[in-house]
Amino acid sequence: MHSTPAKELNNINKKAIELFLKICRKEIAKGNCHFINRTLKINGYKIDAKQALLDLGIMKRNQIWQHILELKINDCIKIDFDYDKKRDNNTEIYIFKKIINRKDVYIKLTMRPSGIICLSFHESY
Repeated sequence: MHSTPAKELNNINKKAIELFLKICRKEIAKGNCHFINRTLKINGYKIDAKQALLDLGIMKRNQIWQHILELKINDCIKIDFDYDKKRDNNTEIYIFKKIINRKDVYIKLTMRPSGIICLSFHESY
């Protein structure tokens, strides 16, 4: 599975997304979920992940997981590989877009032995 736009998702990709979301829900319920607080470079500007959350009206990190629990298969815009050499690049990354507080939000998730990892949660530009 590699860089698949939502409009072109086939049944295999939809099943993979459905399974991934099911696993997300189970892992989040167990508390096996982690948010990576990193500095993002968006449109040439550096923004802290905490500030990106505040810009979305999200005051507490647990609100992130509530929004992730509400994701649907059609919110997925792409399945890709993790190309960041600091992480395991054999891992699939699931990229979603969802409207939150009237803003188009970009959400990037992956799975690790420690649970679900949220790599990005910020306004989509």
